[in-house]
This record gives sequence, structure tokens and C-alpha cells, in this order.
Amino acid sequence: MNAIENIYNKLEPIGAFDGLDDDNESMKTQTYSHEDFLYADARCISIDFGSKSSHTTSMTSTCSPTSTASYLLPPISCCYTPVTDGRQTDITNDYCISATILGTGNYGCVRECQHRISGLIYAVKTIIKAKVSRYDHITREIELLRSVGHHRNIMRLVDCYEDAHNVHIITERYTGGELFDRIVNNTHDTGFLDEADAITIIKSLLHAVKHLHDKNIVHRDIKPENILFETSEHSSTVKLIDFGLSRHHDPLVDGPYMTNRVGTPYYMSPDVLRGKYDRSCDLWSVGVVAYILLTGYPPFNGCNDLEVHVSIRSGYDYVAFDDSVWGKLSGESRDFIRMLLCRKKGAVRCSAEEALKHPWMR
Repeated sequence: MNAIENIYNKLEPIGAFDGLDDDNESMKTQTYSHEDFLYADARCISIDFGSKSSHTTSMTSTCSPTSTASYLLPPISCCYTPVTDGRQTDITNDYCISATILGTGNYGCVRECQHRISGLIYAVKTIIKAKVSRYDHITREIELLRSVGHHRNIMRLVDCYEDAHNVHIITERYTGGELFDRIVNNTHDTGFLDEADAITIIKSLLHAVKHLHDKNIVHRDIKPENILFETSEHSSTVKLIDFGLSRHHDPLVDGPYMTNRVGTPYYMSPDVLRGKYDRSCDLWSVGVVAYILLTGYPPFNGCNDLEVHVSIRSGYDYVAFDDSVWGKLSGESRDFIRMLLCRKKGAVRCSAEEALKHPWMR
């Protein structure tokens, strides 16, 4: 394993999109090359192949702010046209916002905030409206977070505000850090996590995916950067976050397949690359995450974007299980990975419920 470098190049339009994700513009793919999956300063980027801008990695970081000073947002205008159904008022009337940035993205940043009356601490994701070409994408993310409801393994929406310049999405704040960071900090030559720890994380993730799929929500960007630990304790609950690429998809209403190719390169299924996929794309991503947890490196790799895409497509038939790592792991772990990543082209993919019934999960 070598290195990393997230390089994005425009290619010729390919495929089609499903109309529920983006407008009717020519779809340009964005590709990348890399040299080291574990290079901590080069997070995997979430790519929306059909939109004008790409989403960066999870904006809801969990670094503790070093300053509690109130951050003064630009003054809001008295009259403006709202783009969401969020509370249309100055957020600073109700929350004290820290000046310290926890995370950044193409459209804004995340800070810590404190409710002025209750004193409770939350995270606020501020989206700068002027940087967003499609306001309906903001509305969709908020609606999805609301429709998710309460689940112990999914980030919870607390409130939403909007003013003339920004949309502010307030969520629970988690202090345990990203799963990505734990992978980076704990990977060694013979793997990463003990199987028991990996099983706990994957089982929680599958419960989150099952809850989403039961509500006809497809996440489409499951990766270690979008999995947070609630606290820094070893046994902390994990939370699935970042619904920026998620969407409702009811096969009975919307048809059997989605076609808009979105996601993060390492975790995109061959079906997504083909532009004809269903909710099982989330299960493929879970399989990739499980493989990384047990080995410390991704199952599909290459020296450039073409090689990585070829490697991903080979997942229909083949995933490498190096004896130096997998020889120390159970046979059930290999079978679990094969169930999620090694299905023949066109075969029916397993569901989250079926994955939870696998012997490795028990």
C-alpha cells in the first residue's frame, strides 16, 4: 500500500441519472488517484457524479474546540425568501456558537454550539446558501434527518434555522472521533481490530442501515469517516452520520433501480459504477468497511483510478484474503465478507436483516 492523493479530473459524460437527484445537465464523472489509503491528511472525498459540486468528507467532526467564545455570524436581512422549512430567525438568539471550527466542507463548516437556556452542547452545521447551486438538496437532507427519527446508531437532528445567508442544521455532538482515525492510529502489519470489536461495530452499523432501509432511505455514502463514536470510551456506541448524498427510494414507487452515481470511490459498488443499483449498495459499503476493520486496508485498490475501478468491478467474483492477515481470523469473517462483496453480477444482494443473521454476527 502506497499513498494518497485525491485528484479530480473531468471525463466525458457517461450513463444516465434518475432525475430525483440532479437536474438535466450533462453528467460528468470525477475520478481520482491515490498512493496511501491510510494517509491521515487525505480523507476520502464523497463524490456526486451528477451534481455541479462534490461533497467533502463528513463535516461533523468531533474535535473538542479550544475556544468557547461566541462566534458572531453576519447580520441577517429582515426580508428574504426561505429555502427550507427551518426556523427563520437568528440562530444566535437561542444558541451561543463557538468560533472554533470542528470541520469544513465545500458549502460551509461545523462548529460547537450551546443552547442558551438549557446549556446543552450540540454541533451546528452551517451551510452558506450562496455556495449551493441546488437548494432542494439542503431541504432533502433536512427532511431525511427528520424522517429517520430516533435510532441509537444514527445521528439525531435537534433543530434547524435559516437566515438570509445560511442554513444551520443542529445535531447531537459526539466526542469519540471518527472510525477513520481509529483505523489510522491502530493499524499494524497483521490487521487492525480484534474480531469481537469489529463485529460490534459492524452489527451496530447494520442495525442503522436496516432502520434506514425500513424507511426507504438509502444512505449511499457509508464509510469510516461517516461513522462516529459517541464517546471516547472503548465500548462507545457508534453513530452513522452525513446524509448529504442520501435519498428516499421506494422500489414500488420509484422503480427498482437508482442510476445517479454518487458515493466515495473506495466504497462504491460495481452496480453504482454501472449506474444501475438498489439499496444493497449500502450493504456493499458495509462489507468494505468490515474488510478494512479486520485488515487496515481496503479490499479494492490500485495505482490509479482505472485500476481501482477495475478492482472494484472484480468484486463480483473475487476478493483477496491474504493469509498473513486472514489466516488469524475466523472462517465466518471471510464468509461474511464474501456474502457482501462476492455475488455474481445480476445476483440478488443480501439485505441488512439477512446480514445480521449471518453466523459471524452471532
